[in-house]
Amino acid sequence: MQAGMSPTGRPYNIIIAENSKFQAKQLQQILESEGFKILGVAETGKELIKLYKEFKQQVDLITMEIFLPEVDGYAAFWEIKEMGILPRIMFISEENTPTVVKSLVENGAMDYMIKPIKREKVLEKIKEVIIKIPKI
Repeated sequence: MQAGMSPTGRPYNIIIAENSKFQAKQLQQILESEGFKILGVAETGKELIKLYKEFKQQVDLITMEIFLPEVDGYAAFWEIKEMGILPRIMFISEENTPTVVKSLVENGAMDYMIKPIKREKVLEKIKEVIIKIPKI
């Protein structure tokens, strides 16, 4: 069975928040090749929040860059967190300041991966995050 399919046979739904069109496309291709369904790609934090509100009931995972324009990933994370139950969020970012990473993970982010994006590593981490039970 493909990594992107739930035990019920439904594809896992993902929102990608990435400021680089190239890296967003790369991540989308990796995930779609494994059967994940991409609900949308946000280039800014504002777009991410809008997409999340639109698909809140369907989202299984959000992959997020910290360095998003308009509203950065850190602020978007907190805004989404304030909307109620936090979805699974995995950061894939160039930001590697230990205090930032620690703060996000302690406050509900499921995982944090430092770029560059490597297919095997991304899939391995996302598989782990999808089966983890989110902290409430």
